[in-house]
Amino acid sequence: MTFRDQYENALTVKADASLESIPVSYFAGVFYEQQKDCADRIPSVLCGGSVKISEPLTLSYAPLNCRMLLYTQEGEGTLVVDGQRHPLKTGTLLYLDRSRLSFSLLSSLLPWRFIIFSLGGGLFPVYESLISFDGFLLSQIDRHSSILRNLKQLLVSETDANLAAKLRDAGLITAVLTELFAGTAVTESPEEGQKKYAPYLRELKHYIDNHLDRPLKLEDLENHCHMSKYRICHEFSTAFGMPPIKYLNKKRLEAAENLLLSTQKKVHEIALAAGYENTNHFIHLFKKEYGTTPQAYREAHHT
Repeated sequence: MTFRDQYENALTVKADASLESIPVSYFAGVFYEQQKDCADRIPSVLCGGSVKISEPLTLSYAPLNCRMLLYTQEGEGTLVVDGQRHPLKTGTLLYLDRSRLSFSLLSSLLPWRFIIFSLGGGLFPVYESLISFDGFLLSQIDRHSSILRNLKQLLVSETDANLAAKLRDAGLITAVLTELFAGTAVTESPEEGQKKYAPYLRELKHYIDNHLDRPLKLEDLENHCHMSKYRICHEFSTAFGMPPIKYLNKKRLEAAENLLLSTQKKVHEIALAAGYENTNHFIHLFKKEYGTTPQAYREAHHT
């Protein structure tokens, strides 16, 4: 029996009459051909895609030998496991071991639009053994996170049995899992985390992550934190590996890269959205970081 047959047998859709004609496979996305040389050995996409639900429905899943990633882009859904309800709000990433659980997904706030992948192969039990994992985990993903960028890269991957494509997918999946589980490990040990980072540093990092489009100078940090900029730079570098302004530029360039790959916006529009008023300055910084101009980078990744 193919994975597609197994998937369709394990999913029951309860919806209004208007949705009865939608095949079960709609909720799985595209089914990928597998490469025999790496099947069950490296992380791979079994099926996946972008799904939009505009009507109330319930998706009931029986156990299936795979993992699932589901990222809510718009609206809201609900995960129901053992009678417990867990909201899947915009920006939430769900990682779930389908081999261990029966569960349901409900559309809660319409339209509910999400990216979903079923994953097979190796590595997953290794990551799951590193944290307190009881079958699934939920994480709120920053809109500029590399996790979201890698998920969108997976969306445009080749679906045939091309070995090079399978290896690229394995790298993207590994990058997603690494950041996801590393973040979960940090939140599970807050006492250890607070020994490393003063609370104001976490607050400052959170502010930078969510205000990339706003101008920011060291003097602003002095006023905000009520301490010298030299102390802020030293302690921020110790905690996060680089001074705050360098970190800000790094996150801005990551946001710009994400927009280049996921939108059709022009380069000057992306520069403004990422916090750069001077397009030439943005192009210079981007080329220094990525080795090529923004437009060339976009073209290289869309071929």
